[in-house]
Amino acid sequence: MAARASVCLVLLGLLGLSAAADLHNSLINSSTLEVNEPRREDKERKIKTARPRDPLVVHTNTGLVRGFRRNVLGKNVDTFYGIPFAQPPVGELRYKKPVPVTPWAGILEATKLPNSCVQEPFTYFPGFHGEEMWNPNTDLSEDCLYLNIWAPAHLRESGARPSEVLVWIYGGGYMGGTTTLEVYDADLLVANTDMIITSMQYRCGAFGYLYLKMEDAPGNVGMYDQALAIKWIRNNIEFFGGDPDRITLFGESAGAGSIAVHLLSPISSHLFQRAILQSGVVNSPWSIMTREKAYDIAVKLVEDVGCNATLVTEDPGTVMSCMRTVDAATISLAQWNSYLGLMQFPSTPIVDGEFLPDEPLDMIRRGEVKKTEILIGSNLDEGTYFMLYDFLSYFDKDESTALTREQFLEILNQIFKDWSPAERESIIFQYTNWDNPDDGRANEKAAGEVVGDYFFVCPSNLFAQLYADAGGKVYYYYFNHRTTNHPWGEWMGVLHGDEIDYVFGLPLNQSLSYTAAEKDLSQRIMRHYKFFAATGRPVSREGEWPLYTSRGQQYYVWGTNESWPQIGRGPRTTACAFWNELMPILRETQGGRMCDSKMMKALNNASPTLLRLSPILLLVTLLLAPPRLF
Repeated sequence: MAARASVCLVLLGLLGLSAAADLHNSLINSSTLEVNEPRREDKERKIKTARPRDPLVVHTNTGLVRGFRRNVLGKNVDTFYGIPFAQPPVGELRYKKPVPVTPWAGILEATKLPNSCVQEPFTYFPGFHGEEMWNPNTDLSEDCLYLNIWAPAHLRESGARPSEVLVWIYGGGYMGGTTTLEVYDADLLVANTDMIITSMQYRCGAFGYLYLKMEDAPGNVGMYDQALAIKWIRNNIEFFGGDPDRITLFGESAGAGSIAVHLLSPISSHLFQRAILQSGVVNSPWSIMTREKAYDIAVKLVEDVGCNATLVTEDPGTVMSCMRTVDAATISLAQWNSYLGLMQFPSTPIVDGEFLPDEPLDMIRRGEVKKTEILIGSNLDEGTYFMLYDFLSYFDKDESTALTREQFLEILNQIFKDWSPAERESIIFQYTNWDNPDDGRANEKAAGEVVGDYFFVCPSNLFAQLYADAGGKVYYYYFNHRTTNHPWGEWMGVLHGDEIDYVFGLPLNQSLSYTAAEKDLSQRIMRHYKFFAATGRPVSREGEWPLYTSRGQQYYVWGTNESWPQIGRGPRTTACAFWNELMPILRETQGGRMCDSKMMKALNNASPTLLRLSPILLLVTLLLAPPRLF
């Protein structure tokens, strides 16, 4: 149990560190989510003639819902919790694509937070707010496919112009997370921006991504959950005062990785206009796996819960019947047997040929991606959170630890244990402080940078560059502010997920201890989101925030420095040249193909950034390659 808790808890950082449904076209039998919207005049007539007298009751295409009103910073915000968008995925529907909700009679009381989807809560630091703030705070249940809406009250009361709509998708490594967390309460964001904010629950872990090469376990159903929720929002948001043609997805970590998939998916890319990706992309090593690996993990789970994996191919019906009767808590626990190390989660999206047709970066390079405006970014110290949880014997959450050279090598060799010796030695060389290899503080910082660069920052940079090359407009932020009174040790820096407080306006909560500068930073970030959702540009003045390109790589700093705006380049330019340009070349050399035309062309066409890498490192890379290289 202790070992399981240790490996599971890395997910905390990914938290953070959420119709006019045609009942005859179930997603189970359809490869697209068609949006059959009523004519605008029909909608307007329905709103006028069917609106109940109660101002907190909204007539949606699936039934009446009643929310509640709060006064937030002097503005009325109407909130609707727990609106169902799909039939409960239980019994025969477990592991399957979601089925649109059946319209209900009467008024649905949308005043209670919905269930959280089944997952493993984390209790390694009992009573510690920095950990517990990410734990599910409502009942765990398979009956969890609900969405929430926060809307300015005046939009429906005054008949104002429909507002921009933001759809939040939470993180959690595709293994956990919930829209119900206090940090995701959107009333302050609504009060400050006059936008409508929505969020949805989606199945995680094996319940959302089990892949056994059959219709009863097709994989990616968590992605279909998200798509069906977005479809419901698009079909109904006008009744809440929102504009269905101005929907922007925003999410963090696995939520951002999900959004990257939606940009590529023929199933969902038409359901929204713009996208905001916070610390996550689909090409992050933790964000996608091959069908072969997903299948092997699923077969192991079948065996681990006692459903006879030898029958998967011979008698799949019997196997799935068993898998549908196993207690959800048993599955939730057993799936972690396939957690193999730092950020190697047992459930992620896969290239299924339907929701995600092909390898993501290949699709972007071919231009097979929704071309729109995206806002993308990273935090200063993305890696420390995860490094702490996977190497608890080396670190203390409160105090800095001086890593010996031996410990530094042990950590890197463990993270990349499945890589070749040449690759591991190159990583160690790149991140060693050669002025003093025994500098314990430098070793601690470098280990965190390895995790942050490889798993977060550099994949985000690469996605942004390729997306810009494909014709999309990219704006990049770099969040570098460490919050006053941060619960985690100062050595951990600006953690994965730290920007979420500022996106949702928490510094404006008078009961919390934020500085005036932090309140200002939060208001600026919320304005950026408002401008971006409205215009596709995060600032009002052209040129204040330059576009991110593969050559320019300019980003906008989110911090409390008085001399803003600040523009940087990269981020982590040299480190990401190592990961995105040099390491792929080295990986090719392991097959002895260094001298073929493809590899020589790659070297000849190397970017100026790559050529600025240490000449010694380039030499070491070649020397570590197989002898036949020469």
